[in-house]
Amino acid sequence: MRTNPISDIVAFLTGPSYSEPSFLVVIFWILAAASVLIAAYVYWRMPEQRTATHVVRWAVRFIVACMWWQQSLWKFPTDSGGLKYWTEQIVQHAAFPLHGELVKNLILPIFPPFAVLVYLLEVAVAVSLFLGLFVRASALVGGLLILNLWLGLYRSPQEWPWTYVFLILLMLIFGVEGYGRSLGADALLQARETWRTRIPRFLLQFS
Repeated sequence: MRTNPISDIVAFLTGPSYSEPSFLVVIFWILAAASVLIAAYVYWRMPEQRTATHVVRWAVRFIVACMWWQQSLWKFPTDSGGLKYWTEQIVQHAAFPLHGELVKNLILPIFPPFAVLVYLLEVAVAVSLFLGLFVRASALVGGLLILNLWLGLYRSPQEWPWTYVFLILLMLIFGVEGYGRSLGADALLQARETWRTRIPRFLLQFS
């Protein structure tokens, strides 16, 4: 149960929440440290990145990465009961009946591998946002995941649909504005010709 923002943040940062393995806490801190180190390196090597705009974009990206990481914790494959519950809610509350029928007939019968896929996708989005690596690609994936929730839970009395709209818009901004290019690894990919020649051009469009 939530208590207050300060204690909740401390609990999230210092120990396992929900029932995820404790090693995920270590991975979180490694990703957080990597995000700070990459930002510091880009700030030092690229004078044009030394603006309040780039710093704010990095900070927003970092906070949203924490959100994606936290929301992936209760979907850990060994404890995906919560994910199954909300997937079943889509069957009942989808905005369009076809959506609910597809989930009922295609997703629920193969739920275990589906749960693993969802978990891996959410972790991938979080890692991408932490590192600022291929953020445009992760913004697209994240936006589609949230779009599914928006339409799937649109008629649920427990949900406020605008929450998902705002999250979709946030991921859209990340993608259109290329937030990974602000104190992120994407800034390095775009700036270094030696790396650009080794990475397929179509992949660079997602950075």
